[in-house]
Amino acid sequence: MAEGATVRDLARSVAQDLSWGWKSFITNSVAGSALCPRAVRYAILRMRGFDVQTPKLQSRCTFTGGRDIHIGARTSVNVWCYFEAVAPIRIGVDCHIAMFTTIITSSHEVGPAGVTHRRSSAPVTIGDRVWLGAHVTVLPGVTIGDDVVVAAGAVVTRDLAPGAVYGGVPARLIRTLDEAPSVMTAAAAG
Repeated sequence: MAEGATVRDLARSVAQDLSWGWKSFITNSVAGSALCPRAVRYAILRMRGFDVQTPKLQSRCTFTGGRDIHIGARTSVNVWCYFEAVAPIRIGVDCHIAMFTTIITSSHEVGPAGVTHRRSSAPVTIGDRVWLGAHVTVLPGVTIGDDVVVAAGAVVTRDLAPGAVYGGVPARLIRTLDEAPSVMTAAAAG
């Protein structure tokens, strides 16, 4: 028998794993299937307790951790995104989340002796009208302001101020949106 474990502890562990496994199967395998229509996926996620305000979630997305996820109205989530909600995840309205985006809310503490088994978590908040490019990773405790564009492949390790474009590893300011060159001005000059 496992060190220090009793039959009751093992039975409780098996029951928890089966409960989690069944919920994960419904959420990620059934609702996440490419064969599941978006309207049905939306209904399943809502029935499972997720605060999803949009049916624009594509297939193959994975939800782990908890159900404390809010996805705002008219936000679209592309294929193969990963939401790890040990702490709350809040995504505003009119956002675009590109394929293979990862949002993480937990980590392990690091001390003088290295990585510990103690888990830490912090919420992630994404404002309104945010565009996360393909393969963006958002780490625990980050707040992304309204009207932000995060370039493909960026790793967001700290808060991002509103109205700007960020990119890189770690993500850093590239320019503000009011610095964007006007297409009409560029065409007239050419």
